[in-house]
Amino acid sequence: MKKILLLAALTIGFTQLNAQKQFGTRNAKVSFIATNDDDVKAVNNEVASRLSDNGQLSFSLLIKGFKFEYAEMQEKFNNDYAESNKFPRAEFKGNISNIKEVNFTKDGTYKVVVKGTLTLHGVTKPLTVNGLITVKAGKVSATGKFPIVMKDFNIDASAVTEKVNADINAVYQ
Repeated sequence: MKKILLLAALTIGFTQLNAQKQFGTRNAKVSFIATNDDDVKAVNNEVASRLSDNGQLSFSLLIKGFKFEYAEMQEKFNNDYAESNKFPRAEFKGNISNIKEVNFTKDGTYKVVVKGTLTLHGVTKPLTVNGLITVKAGKVSATGKFPIVMKDFNIDASAVTEKVNADINAVYQ
């Protein structure tokens, strides 16, 4: 079986929204790479995301926002695999289950577990992500990795891959 490694790196520069300690950005980053072909990779720098000190975490992105090195790869991705005209968005909504272990006012790195749902290609599936939240000089960043099995989301990418692993990196301010 061919496998795809989706390294989704969600890099988020958040600004504090209000005294309720919610952070948000529209410039997060998600990237992916095929595990069996390093030439198949893309980056999306226009991801909207929110993080709250109560543990709620979400991100939303336009599928067409992924940029590939080669135009033909981008076209094939959007038309044949992601069907981005029919399914224009991907979205994650979840909660950090151990949010009480994170001190947003103290510099440090905190291990977290995020449980939620990923909606991709019109299919919503539960997902658990292990990650890190880092607080440094008032800025908050988060990283996590998770596997995506393409057929679970009704995506037939078997000609290229069947599985992707996603890296999510977020920077909140």
